[in-house]
Amino acid sequence: MVNNNVSKSSHPKCFQCGSILIFVSQVTVQPEGTRYPQTNTVYRCSNEECQKKKDKDKADRFTFKQNQAINLKNRMERIQENRKLRNESKV
Repeated sequence: MVNNNVSKSSHPKCFQCGSILIFVSQVTVQPEGTRYPQTNTVYRCSNEECQKKKDKDKADRFTFKQNQAINLKNRMERIQENRKLRNESKV
């Protein structure tokens, strides 16, 4: 028999600073092509400094992802232009 020392009534803790997490929202969705529903729960850290750092990290990741998409689009446009120039020079 497994001894479970974790209390069901305990509050979730922040993995970075150990503060109590504050429940924000919970949404259950059924992703397309899946058999089982997925429950997404959002928490905020009760430590303001920790939460500000997490928000900044999330904004940085979002900005990086946007820049990466723009760079990929520009790269694909340059590749297409170079192909077009090479095909014109062959004729």
